[in-house]
Amino acid sequence: MTRISYEKYAIPSANLGEDSALADIHVNSYIRANINVSEKVAGEDAKYIGKGMISTLLPYRITDGYDRSRIIRSFGAAVLENEYIKAVFLPELGGRLWSLVDKRDNRELLYKNDVFQPANLALRNAWFSGGVEWNVGIKGHNPLTCAPLFCQTVYNKNDQPVLRMYEFERIREVVYVIEATLDKDTLCMNITIENTKDSDVYMYWWSNVAVPETPKTRVIVPADNTFYCAYTDGAYFLDKTAMPCVEGKDITYASSSNRSRDFFFDIADGRDKWIATANEEGKGLLQSSTAILKGRKLFVWGQHDGGRHWNDWLSDKAGPYVEIQAGLLKTQLEHFVMKANSTINWQERYSAFAISPDKAHGEFSEAVACAQKEVDKNVACAGEGLFDIVREGKIEQFGSGWGAVENKLRGERISNICLFPDESITDEQKAWSDLIDGKALDFVDPDIPTPSYVVGEKWLELMLAHPKNNWNYYNHLGVIYYALGDIDKAEESFTKSFTLTPNAWAYRNLAQIKKNIKSEYDVALRLMQKAVEIKPDYTQLIVEYAYACMSASAYGRFVSTYDKLPQKQKENGRVRMLLGACLNKIGDTEGAIAIINKDLVVDDIKEGEYALSAIWTDVYAQKIAKEENVDAKTLTAEEVLDRYPLPIQLDYRMH
Repeated sequence: MTRISYEKYAIPSANLGEDSALADIHVNSYIRANINVSEKVAGEDAKYIGKGMISTLLPYRITDGYDRSRIIRSFGAAVLENEYIKAVFLPELGGRLWSLVDKRDNRELLYKNDVFQPANLALRNAWFSGGVEWNVGIKGHNPLTCAPLFCQTVYNKNDQPVLRMYEFERIREVVYVIEATLDKDTLCMNITIENTKDSDVYMYWWSNVAVPETPKTRVIVPADNTFYCAYTDGAYFLDKTAMPCVEGKDITYASSSNRSRDFFFDIADGRDKWIATANEEGKGLLQSSTAILKGRKLFVWGQHDGGRHWNDWLSDKAGPYVEIQAGLLKTQLEHFVMKANSTINWQERYSAFAISPDKAHGEFSEAVACAQKEVDKNVACAGEGLFDIVREGKIEQFGSGWGAVENKLRGERISNICLFPDESITDEQKAWSDLIDGKALDFVDPDIPTPSYVVGEKWLELMLAHPKNNWNYYNHLGVIYYALGDIDKAEESFTKSFTLTPNAWAYRNLAQIKKNIKSEYDVALRLMQKAVEIKPDYTQLIVEYAYACMSASAYGRFVSTYDKLPQKQKENGRVRMLLGACLNKIGDTEGAIAIINKDLVVDDIKEGEYALSAIWTDVYAQKIAKEENVDAKTLTAEEVLDRYPLPIQLDYRMH
């Protein structure tokens, strides 16, 4: 008998902080990275590669206000339990499946992190490791991975409780629904994506499963070939080869990879879709699904210093982990077209896995054949009607109010499954709900950070139908024009905004267009200077001002501005990192060295970002050049790092 309870789950947690008020105006480099493929990736394999990529994360704001100081915090948890298994979900954090315990031998099947520690790995920046993450819509980690989902208990035709979590995803404008219940010793998931619009959208889904990594952790999957992906210098490279041996190493063992890598397993049509892990004892986790979820992947941090440091950076003492993942397409570099007024649905099953260690670590084909027998048993025991929902309980937790606003905007329900009650609308959405009712955007204090954005043709029509001659109206109008690709009108709107009332936000927005799109670095710097003069206490503005100074080669400008900043901004790790880079550029190598050392902590260092190692190398190249009276440009990175090794505390290199 499955039981669902709503409890509190306490864990050492960093403060997630406030979302940034700075709109993503050509800032996020991850979503615009180039994708290169080898000649082995062709035909059907290449059909969707690079399709459906987005140009901005608007209307979302960036979640970058977190830190690394932790206190015990209690999150709302939904707990599913029977005599065999216990599953803990965290609806407040994107519905993450946090823990899955096989009660028969008291074994945790997932990598359960010992802390909640956000770091810069997701589309909106903040991400945390552990458990099973649900990723919808867009390449990368879900925009809602650190956000609350709606949560309620519903009941199937057998009168068994089912956990339902759901939200409205604002970029693709779809509703996604995650349902969970227990079937004997198996956690059963039912995933649904609804596109109730009259237009097609690009779509994506990957379930990311973190599992413990041991010296002999092996991934078993029914595939003969794999795509493998590397990321470097702002670009992906995708190749394809036979497996399990790639470049002389058996890549089914996580310990065989020196560098961080993605391996996308090419499971042939007609074969069951599953992936399993086995440790030294042949024990691990089995994830299987219906055929629509055809992709499977292994992600490893790698055994090098950078990968190990990343693993540790995301936890306290939880140890190493890898991810096994399942998706709607073969790789994560592609999206497919989801038709208008359509629904996609599939099921996933998670259970304990155990086979003979000799089989698990013998010939790969034998390991697959042995694991397939366990899959067959699991599917044969599957219960019927698990997700035939006949009645619903109350909503236990609200997600955002954006689904309710979208109901009003369309004049009809956006979901045939889920409710988005008007009571979920908060101050974040109120001005936009009022705009639908005919009330134009009022003047607001420009010192207050902007709480939310909207984008799209419908919102543009409403704005133009209800004009208001104030800075707030024109700043939002500029954001909408930018997101629609009308750069000229965006520039006009931002200029009108700060002409009416000087404000940091419009100055900054226009500066981002000038710097990131038009490469007018001196103009961008003048605009950013005005922004920070108005709002010197907003850390994200200071960071962007530093980058504007560096783009315009005005390194001394940032150094002199830094001295006048409030103490909180001076102490920010990224601000200090950029100060060190600028000091080095103006010849103050010792001043730079005093900053760029093993004790420097940049809370929001980004996955794939080499800034710290690059600055370290540049700074010590200058030091060597001065000591030996040579040109720093003649020194290779290898020579510099041989003399002054990069501390592991600053090593975030992945490839």
